[in-house]
Amino acid sequence: MSDEFEVETTDSGASMSTPVQTSTMKKGSHILIKGRPCKVDNISTSKPGKHGSAKCHLVAIDIFTGKKMEEISPAHATVHSPIVKRIEYNLVDIEDGFLSLICESGDMKEDVRLPENDVGTKIKEMHDTGSPCIVTIIAAMGEEAVIDCKYEVLKD
Repeated sequence: MSDEFEVETTDSGASMSTPVQTSTMKKGSHILIKGRPCKVDNISTSKPGKHGSAKCHLVAIDIFTGKKMEEISPAHATVHSPIVKRIEYNLVDIEDGFLSLICESGDMKEDVRLPENDVGTKIKEMHDTGSPCIVTIIAAMGEEAVIDCKYEVLKD
C-alpha cells in the first residue's frame, strides 16, 4: 500500500452574488431577478395582513439589456445581490470591432466588443481623432459591457 495520493484542485467556489434581506434593499442597489443582474428602480412595501407577512414589490432594470423586470418577495425573505464591478481602462486600439484596453496595472484586455450604441459611436470618434480615452466597463455574473467613455485628463 502506497502513501501517495492524487489531489485535484478546483475553483475557490467564490459566489458571484451575496444574500441580502428583501426589506434592506434600496433604490440603486443590485438584485438578481430570474438570474439576471438588475439595478433597483423602485421598491414598495405592503403592510402585513391578517394572515401574512409584509411583501416587497421590486421594479428593477437589467444592467446589461435595459429590460424592466419585477419581483414580489416577502420582506423577511432572502434574495441575492450580484457582485458588480466597475473598472476603468485606457483605450489603446480598435480592431475588427473589438477594443484593445489596458488597465492601470498594465494588463491588456482585448475581448470586449465595441458597443453598437451612442457610447460605441463616441468611443470610435474619440479613437479616430486620436484623443486619449478612458473606457468604463461594468462586470457582473460573468458578463461585462462598456457603459461609458470619457476623455483622459493628462497630468503635467
